[in-house]
Amino acid sequence: SYSNMLSPSHSETIHAGGGKFLLALGGWGNDVGFTIVAADAQLRSTFINNLIDICDTYGYDGIDMDWEYPQSNNERQNLNYLIAEMDSSFNEHNPDWLITMAVPVSNWNGQWFDFSFLQFYVDFFNAMTYDMHGSWTNDAGHNSPLYQSPPGDPDGSCETAMNYLINTRGIPEGQINLGLPFWGKRYYASDINESFTGDVADKRYNEIPNLIDNGWEYNWDNNALCPYLRKDDYSRIITYDNPESIGYKCEYAIELELGGVMIWALGYDETTNGQALIQSIDEYFLDVDHHEPVIVPNNLSLKAYPNPFNPTCRFEFDLDKAEMIQLNIYSVTGENVVTLIHKKLDRGNHIYYWNGKNPS
Repeated sequence: SYSNMLSPSHSETIHAGGGKFLLALGGWGNDVGFTIVAADAQLRSTFINNLIDICDTYGYDGIDMDWEYPQSNNERQNLNYLIAEMDSSFNEHNPDWLITMAVPVSNWNGQWFDFSFLQFYVDFFNAMTYDMHGSWTNDAGHNSPLYQSPPGDPDGSCETAMNYLINTRGIPEGQINLGLPFWGKRYYASDINESFTGDVADKRYNEIPNLIDNGWEYNWDNNALCPYLRKDDYSRIITYDNPESIGYKCEYAIELELGGVMIWALGYDETTNGQALIQSIDEYFLDVDHHEPVIVPNNLSLKAYPNPFNPTCRFEFDLDKAEMIQLNIYSVTGENVVTLIHKKLDRGNHIYYWNGKNPS
């Protein structure tokens, strides 16, 4: 039995509200298990079967993978094997189950993720658009600046993160969720973007509002579109997100037509007088008047009759925006005969031909 798992009543409550409930695996400092399991075909199979058992038992709607991080070409390939095999098993057992993945937002760790492969198996990529600054950086900068502060800051921002994932790595916008941090960082520094000494500590949002005007001064950075607090004696600062900065990030996600937003972590919000950050997401993201979207399937399978069909085929389709497209021809026995397309195509009309008598 899985004695430490949540009660099935949690999933029942979430399902009653129309939501989905995924099991998250991994996280910072929990990468060793992934490295071992992903490298062995038998261990991958056992792991996936155990996940299916857990999801069935506790009513989960899929898995959120958080491998921080693969660190070699071998581990990059092993992650591909693991996700593809998981997707295949999930589709056989319960096609409605989701696979999501927490992902880095720069090439420092992003180089070890094969996004051009993974995007065909992962439903959503949860972009970790936070930890832009910390003990490893040269200055006491924002945890999650929407835009670089100061302008051109090499440590990045949510904007540079989206540019990396969308334009450099080719992930479709609709598959990306923008990460929203419900915590900040405390530095021993005189002001924002200045040098610091000593340790850097995480501060949950619910610890921060009561500090304002109690020895701490509230400030707003118009470059980052984020707040920060400064100690009255200029000895410390706290960088964080509040309802206003969360609202700006939600508007940015809508502007980019992202799939949604992701939160880390729900328990960090204040709960004594409502849930300020959750309410900001509700106001700026969920309650926005959207046009009803046209639902387009991620995958489309067509059968040609009579089988085998005429040797020459013409495929014509229109794209309303640039998309990653894969077009395969299968035999009547299900064997992949040829992959006509596997690349990102621009918006517009596209026509492809295939001659079965001369497939080359």
